[in-house]
Amino acid sequence: MILDTSAWVEFIEGTEKGRRVKSILEREENFTSLATIAELAHWCLRSGREDVATTVTEVKRISQILPLTETISITAGKLNYERKKASIKWGMMDSLIVATAQTYGLKILTKDNAFWDLPEAEIL
Repeated sequence: MILDTSAWVEFIEGTEKGRRVKSILEREENFTSLATIAELAHWCLRSGREDVATTVTEVKRISQILPLTETISITAGKLNYERKKASIKWGMMDSLIVATAQTYGLKILTKDNAFWDLPEAEIL
């Protein structure tokens, strides 16, 4: 399973959904897209958590980081085009995370309802 940024935020904040994420992390092999690391760094700074390195180190300790490749990038570009054409609130980072999951044949754990129609998505 690959964790979307929203799942990591719930985990870090220790919310009820974050406790569900923790339970999943304890029993399942999990992965994180490199794109999620960028989003987490942004979230840390935006929410006043200035020690980005500590958060990233913790995520890397718990989860295997999957790189962005040419194949993932091309898949993400196509996906982003299709999702935006359908007027779905969607961003390139979402496309990179979904393309990573698709490339590796993984489910996506997310709180983001924009993923609702994707077969890979497991909504918290």
